[in-house]
Amino acid sequence: MKKTVLFILIFLAVGSACFYGIAKAVNRPDTILSESDVSSMIQQKYGGTIENASFSQKDDEPIYRITLLKNDIPYHITVNGENGEVQSLIKQKVEKQTSTQTKNNIEEEQKKSEQPPVSPTSDEPLISMEQARDIALQKVKGTFSSVEIEEEEGQIFYEVEIDQSKTREAKVMINAYSGHVDSITYETDDD
Repeated sequence: MKKTVLFILIFLAVGSACFYGIAKAVNRPDTILSESDVSSMIQQKYGGTIENASFSQKDDEPIYRITLLKNDIPYHITVNGENGEVQSLIKQKVEKQTSTQTKNNIEEEQKKSEQPPVSPTSDEPLISMEQARDIALQKVKGTFSSVEIEEEEGQIFYEVEIDQSKTREAKVMINAYSGHVDSITYETDDD
């Protein structure tokens, strides 16, 4: 009797491991986007010129790191290699040569910097995904689920999802430049 129970337990353990492996293999995408596809997507979305693109694997996730040059300003962009989702966009600071600029040019630059950021060409850098996650967790109690970068009406936001329970989820929209919480919505799964 003990041998039968032991045999059944071993059979169930091996079966569960096989099922897990098969499920993981089935859910894994078969294709990884090509470097040219990702570069084209980034150029269509943001404009500018791709200066550099490299591919790497991070925690079994394919990642493209792209350097985009737009208006003589470099941006470092991280893109998911499976679905093309932009994971981060960081504007690099560029030292400006004020000695050759005229007084009008300096005043014009100051006016631009006083305007609120509305697009990826803004002079203000995006906050990081980690900062967005931390801001959301300060506003809503729960377990962090995911964060995505979204663009709506010329504004860039982080959409942070937080699981509050098995049936309740909060979505926190955070301005990607200022870190201001724009909205919090709750969804309940009534299964």
